[in-house]
Formats: sequence, C-alpha cells, structure tokens
Amino acid sequence: MDWLRRGAGGSYHHSDSKLITSRDNPVIKLARSLGSRKGRERSGMFLVEGAKLVTEALARPELVETILVSDATRESLVGELVNYQIPLVRISSGLAQALSETETTQGVWAICRRPEWGGVEVVGSLDFVLVMVQIQDPGNLGTMLRTAWAVGVQAVLLTAGSVDVFNPKVIRSAMGATFNLPVYTGISLSDVEALQGYGFQVLACDPRGEISLFQSNLQGKLAIVMGNEGQGLSSDWKGAADHLIKIPLPAEVESLNVAVACGIILYEAYRQRNGL
Repeated sequence: MDWLRRGAGGSYHHSDSKLITSRDNPVIKLARSLGSRKGRERSGMFLVEGAKLVTEALARPELVETILVSDATRESLVGELVNYQIPLVRISSGLAQALSETETTQGVWAICRRPEWGGVEVVGSLDFVLVMVQIQDPGNLGTMLRTAWAVGVQAVLLTAGSVDVFNPKVIRSAMGATFNLPVYTGISLSDVEALQGYGFQVLACDPRGEISLFQSNLQGKLAIVMGNEGQGLSSDWKGAADHLIKIPLPAEVESLNVAVACGIILYEAYRQRNGL
C-alpha cells in the first residue's frame, strides 16, 4: 500500500503519497469489498463516506484503519485529515466515482474496524434499551439508531434476519450513532425474555396494543420492542411482552412507518425519564 510518508518533524504530507489509479490495488480491493455484507463480515471492517461521517469516525481513531481521499478533494480537508496521523491514500477521480455510494461524492472515505461492545450479558446492568425485530430497510434502521442515540438509549438489540447494521445506507442514516451506540446483533426472543429476569419492563409496540403510549409508564428499567416493517411482531414476541403499547391514531389510519413510530415512543420515554 502507498501510505503518506513522514516528513521533517514527523508530520505527514499529502503531496508525498503516490496516486492510486488501479482497481487491483489491495486497499481499493478491500474498500470495494466492503460494499457487500459478505465482504464486511469476512474482514470485520466497514466503509464510511463523506466528510461528516469520516469526522465522526475519527472521534474513535482506534477504529480507523485507513483514510482514502480523491485527487479532487479540497486541500483544506486533506490538511485536517493528515493531522490524525492515520494512513492516508490518494485515489484517482475515476476510482472515487466507482467507490462512491452517492451521486455526488465528497471524495473522502474511512476504512474502519467494527466497534467491540463486549458480550450481550452486559445489557442486564443497563436500564434503557431498544429491541428491533427483523428490520429490513436500511434507512429505517439508521434513523432508529440515530434517534435512539439522541434520547439516551444505552444499547440496541437487533435480531437475526435484520439488515446489516454496517450497510452503507444504514451508516449514512445513523449519522454517527454507529460509533457511539452499542448494537448487539443476532438477538433471539430468549435474550429479550432474559431481560425480564434483570428487572426490565418489556413493552412491545403494536397498532392494536391495549395501552396508549401516553398512559404508559416508561420509567425504570425499560426495553422497547419494535417489529418488522411489513409484518410487525409475531404472536411469540407479543406474548413475551409485559404490555403491548399503541400510538393513538385516527380510525382511518392503520399504522405509522416503523422509524416514525419508534421516534415518537422514544421521545415520550425521554420526556418521562427526564421529568420534562
């Protein structure tokens, strides 16, 4: 790989690094492989794109393996990035366009290692968690993660059969939550039932729930369960919950988008839990 070389005084210089133009370069092959779930799982890495998300990643510099910048990236941004003294690679505009997940690329990426949050058993010591059951849409998952992070959810439990939390569209929608909010994947119903043994109240969202959200007690040790976009929650998941809660809606409105419903519920929990 062609890294920036240290100049006088130990600094890095963007102009010192060779421009990569070939898709056969190892770092380009790695970055491109991270566009697929298989590639991410095999390498234990993921890719973030855009100046804002790369900056979010650099708040956890121990997770950042490599920064990539297009030869068209503005020098002021490159100057900021080299200050982190993380290997930085220059790539051609052609490669940048091939690598980009957006129509208009900002020309900057970070190859990152997945955060390590420890075993799921640590969740028992927390008091505010969100459970997501087979969420399929990357935008929904990312939005729910972003909202959960904003209201102080301490961990997210994501079941098997859900979209990959490191999917590029999830990363963009989550806007930094990926690096800050512990997410445990491959969760089963038994894992959530175990939370009740730790004193959690498990509340599942259902359009036909017996209790209005605004009449629910959302304080104390709380696990909120949100279901699949199309099917909602199965009878097993509903049966395991302490209560089914609903968001009051006009009779002619069947349901809300899951990310919108999740936001409403989480902010009501935030209000109650913070005495607002």
